[in-house]
Amino acid sequence: MDADRLAAILIAARQSGHRLATLAPEDTPSSAADGYAVQETIARRLGLAIAGWKVGAPSPSAAPLAGPILEGYLKESPAQFALLPNALRTVEAELAFRLGADLPPRGNAYSEADVWDAVASLHVGIEILESSYLDRLKLPEAAVLADLNNNGGYSVGPAIADWRSRDLATPEAVLLIDGKEIRRAHAGTPGGHPQRLVTWLANHAAARGTYLKRGQVITTGSHTGMIDAPPGATITARFEGIGEATLTFAA
Repeated sequence: MDADRLAAILIAARQSGHRLATLAPEDTPSSAADGYAVQETIARRLGLAIAGWKVGAPSPSAAPLAGPILEGYLKESPAQFALLPNALRTVEAELAFRLGADLPPRGNAYSEADVWDAVASLHVGIEILESSYLDRLKLPEAAVLADLNNNGGYSVGPAIADWRSRDLATPEAVLLIDGKEIRRAHAGTPGGHPQRLVTWLANHAAARGTYLKRGQVITTGSHTGMIDAPPGATITARFEGIGEATLTFAA
């Protein structure tokens, strides 16, 4: 696989809205390492800094997967996003953390305590999912990972006071579309406690040389599952007793 070639293919698909039915065998990533290499190449080809990261896992014991949120795709709530007409507009209510310190490569791995000490603030966020593929479920996991791990945008809410005393594992999360409650859940994310996920990401990024930096926002997976919203909709993610974030899709 040529990372530059696949990055160019995925960038063209995202920018045009012409999704890919499949990838040629020679363009298909065969490992997570391939996928991460393509992510890094996309950021470089676009000339965009990494404003944040998404990290999640299918279970509390499963290996996490990550993807960058590129500069310009992370916006402060209330945010507005103008997307292509055929954009997915799939949204998720999430919890995110803004770093107050860099976590550069070092001789020993970061512990959960190390990483938690580097977190400056908690935020409610809304992730927008997007894909370069007609059906991402028909592509290998590494190919989806290469496609920025499905990130298409992020709205991050204001900093939340006294966040370290909050229930971050199973808070009550609500997703609303145009003021109507669509889903309410309090089971947390599939990947478990966000502290585990952020710590894994810190060590993963340091090992790859794309270490976590002060000011970046780290989002840790969906609390409400995936919901499709129509053009023109206003989305609100609310975590009871914690805070909320909103975004609006241009019509």
